[in-house]
Amino acid sequence: RSVTFATRGRRWFRDMTDWQKAELDETLTASLKSNTIEWAMNMQICDSIKANPDLAPIALRCIDGRLRKDSPVSVHLALSLFEMLVKNCGFDVCKAVDKGLAEALTSIVKKKESWRYGIGRNLHKSAIGDWLPPGLGIGEDDRQLWLQASQKVLEILQLCADAFLLREASLRPLFNAYKRLRQDGYKFPKSEHGVAAGLCLVQ
Repeated sequence: RSVTFATRGRRWFRDMTDWQKAELDETLTASLKSNTIEWAMNMQICDSIKANPDLAPIALRCIDGRLRKDSPVSVHLALSLFEMLVKNCGFDVCKAVDKGLAEALTSIVKKKESWRYGIGRNLHKSAIGDWLPPGLGIGEDDRQLWLQASQKVLEILQLCADAFLLREASLRPLFNAYKRLRQDGYKFPKSEHGVAAGLCLVQ
């Protein structure tokens, strides 16, 4: 009987986890494909990961994919969700950041140095700028959005670095990205209310 009970328990846990994953996938898709920040959905995602931290890699994989888009709006939506996850779930989310996601964050900061960005700006400024299809040229509005995205990444990295300085060994990808950008001369913002203000520090 004990074996049967244990088997049923594992089956129930597996079914519950599968249901949580399916619900998380659905909410992630709806949030990241929206045209505006979906605050309620994002908080639901945070709550799901708080309840089951093993779901964090699933959310971060989705965010990683959106951060690599050429649309600054898609990138902003992904960064907004990532920031909420970091601030609400803390270490559980930060330790799930892998090398790929860290590289995606770094690429946003270095966006202006990429050849794609340079060509896009030059095309927009050229005589044919008004005739280009959407997404090919990078106009002033998009330039501002990319600058804001770059600043947001620096804010998040600074927040994580300050809050989890003593746990650097467990957060190598994040700290490597942070140190690399510092070495390259990027200026990180300082918080007026303390580096870890509003951040969940509980593991």
